[in-house]
Amino acid sequence: MRRKRERQRTRTVRAKEPAVRKTTAPQKPKKEHRGLKRFRNGVLVVIFISILTVFGIGVGMYISVEKEIRDMNVQNLAINYSSLVYYTDADGNSYELEQLFNNGNRVWIDSSEIPDVLKDAIVSIEDERFYNHGGVDIKRSAGAFLGWVKEQLGLGTSSYGGSTITQQVIKNITLEKDRTPARKIKEMMRAVALEKQLSKDEILTTYLNLVFLANNCYGVEAASNLYFDKNAIDLTLPEAAMIAGITQRPSYYDPIKNPENAKDRRDTVLWKMRELGKITEEEYQEAVSSELNLNPNYNEAKSKNYSYFVENLINEIISDLQTEKGYTDTFAEQLVYSGGLKIYATVDPDIQQAIEDVFTNNANFPSTKNPAQAAMIITDPYTGEIKGMVGCKGEKTDRRGYNRATQMTRQPGSSMKPLSVYAPSIDTGLLTAASIVNDEKLTIGDWSPQNSYSGYRGYMIVRRALEISANTPAVRTLQDLGVDKSYEYVQDKFHISTLADADRDLSPLALGGLTNGVSPKEMAAAYGVFASGGIYNKPHSYTKIVDNTGKVLLENEPENTRVLKDSTAFIMTDLLYSVVNGSSGTGRAAKLSSMPTYGKTGTTNDDYDKWFIGFTPYYVGAVWYGFDTPASVRKAGVYNNPSVTLWKSVMEKVHEDLPEREFTAPDSVEKVLVCARTGRLASKGCDYAQYEYFEHGTAPEKYCNNSSSYNGSSSGSSSSRTTRPRRTASPDDDSEIEEELQNRDDVVQETPDSTADNSGNSDSTSPPSTNTPTQNPTQAPTQRPTAPPATQAPSSGNEGAEDVITLD
Repeated sequence: MRRKRERQRTRTVRAKEPAVRKTTAPQKPKKEHRGLKRFRNGVLVVIFISILTVFGIGVGMYISVEKEIRDMNVQNLAINYSSLVYYTDADGNSYELEQLFNNGNRVWIDSSEIPDVLKDAIVSIEDERFYNHGGVDIKRSAGAFLGWVKEQLGLGTSSYGGSTITQQVIKNITLEKDRTPARKIKEMMRAVALEKQLSKDEILTTYLNLVFLANNCYGVEAASNLYFDKNAIDLTLPEAAMIAGITQRPSYYDPIKNPENAKDRRDTVLWKMRELGKITEEEYQEAVSSELNLNPNYNEAKSKNYSYFVENLINEIISDLQTEKGYTDTFAEQLVYSGGLKIYATVDPDIQQAIEDVFTNNANFPSTKNPAQAAMIITDPYTGEIKGMVGCKGEKTDRRGYNRATQMTRQPGSSMKPLSVYAPSIDTGLLTAASIVNDEKLTIGDWSPQNSYSGYRGYMIVRRALEISANTPAVRTLQDLGVDKSYEYVQDKFHISTLADADRDLSPLALGGLTNGVSPKEMAAAYGVFASGGIYNKPHSYTKIVDNTGKVLLENEPENTRVLKDSTAFIMTDLLYSVVNGSSGTGRAAKLSSMPTYGKTGTTNDDYDKWFIGFTPYYVGAVWYGFDTPASVRKAGVYNNPSVTLWKSVMEKVHEDLPEREFTAPDSVEKVLVCARTGRLASKGCDYAQYEYFEHGTAPEKYCNNSSSYNGSSSGSSSSRTTRPRRTASPDDDSEIEEELQNRDDVVQETPDSTADNSGNSDSTSPPSTNTPTQNPTQAPTQRPTAPPATQAPSSGNEGAEDVITLD
């Protein structure tokens, strides 16, 4: 029993003894690789040095910025930066034309003249922690930074603004707007430094005098005068809230142009003021229920009404600043008006005045029940410089309004033919000036192009087709050329930017029924290619812009891009002479009294739009006439083309003191006497002989049989040598033609029976080929096919009528 208890006690004691764990001997720590240790230490040293460098740079920048702010007279910097526009005379001397900023639109007032309700409204919506931060709002800056990162990663866009009122004052003073981290850091430093120099009230007062508030208003006093016809101190709560709301997006919240947007924004400002305890619920409800009650005479307010040229200049600069410098619309506009810029404009004040004199005189316009409109632009084809423009008929009454010379697009009608049909066809070798084209009925599906005159006139030389603006020859030629090639020339060579995919078709390209239309500015630039010898220059309104430090901010140099062969440009110029100077030319009313004149008319379907684009050896001018809401001018009682007579009235004034000048034929062309009936060389005694220009190697080789002894079946001539006065310096009249014909005694005229085309086909009723192959010097001369005498439709007696397009 005792042994049993002892055994149990022994088991109990053993059970309580802890288990013995096996242990291993401690291991020695591994030695760190020497290379890794050196790398780590190197990185730490680089980081430390970088921190010291950044800190040192930061301290240096801050010391520099603090001195800059300390030396800065904020008010003087803010109110003396007016921008000036200069024009340059013929001798290269520059003279002041306009001052874009005037004191009537910026009135500096003291803090005591700004009501507390306006200060509260601005602070509430722009910088609610204004009185609590030291120039930089860390919370807003962090939010703006995160939004920027999100945008850079392509995760969306962010409009979160990080700038405080103090930072916005800095932006307005320094006029620095490049979007870089360095600029933002410097701005923050400046803001902190400014907070040490000025009180909060001084900073807020400066901001309220600088801020842009649309319609050329800078500062709350100018805005109060314009929008409510009162001083800022007299503003009511809703009026103050509306002005405060404009600051974010001046164009969008413009109360004159976008009153509904301005009212919505005003209510947002009022809501924010109520949320921050600046106004009571009762004041909020009363204010949001009120109307804007704008000044009904705001058009008579103190804003400058510039000419159409100057306003286009302003728009062009603002656009270029956004495109080339990345500036916002708001800042670009502010910089133009009050950035102290020197703007060197391309305008010729005499030309601008000539256009305005004609377009403000109602006697120059036909009388219509509903007022029609018109626009004109004149450019220098050798540089692309815009010399003058107007965007309406009559006096200009609106500011930064609709400019029909640059912003309007309308279908160009037959003024498109030289660009889309004839120039490309000559440039590619499809046609020459002596090519014979066919004016007979053409049916394509269920569409048949019609002429402005009755019927069709059979075969005719290219010059005649352009002179009377025949439609079917243009369509036929375009079929041979191909719509893709035509489209390419119009868009890439002549830089018509408004083409649509639907315009890649016969009717839009041949007859000018473009889907989106085209502006007078682009048409003037396109025709400038002919006058400049095949060179395109983009139209522009300034040569250079210099900022307030003397640095060139923007610059325009002539592009001088060759888009046509010089031979093509000269031949087209010569052909367009007949449109104005031919006896049946549709633009003959544009002929100037003392200067060679060239051009093309255009009239669209149902006479909705009337065009004339003409040029001289000096200038190109494009004129449009019609109704803002498209309607037939013919049904309104206008049967001629007012664009032609308007063009002439202006250009007579423009050229009255200029010496007569001629275009000079380039070395790439030769002048050849041809028969206008057949397109062949003129034989002795040819009744239809006239001179045409050809690129070397493309003139016809065979002689015609159209002498007085040849009794063809034609009832009349489609073109006569006596109906086309010439523009070249060399004599080109009947005596010269007769003398050259007399020297062709050795020419053996072909009889009608022997007349055959290149293929040997003697069928006199078949249409001639329009191709003039370029001769290969290694081969025998290739002769042009001969056109049979055309059987003309009876004349309608309306040969000088306007050309029209007829669309299905």
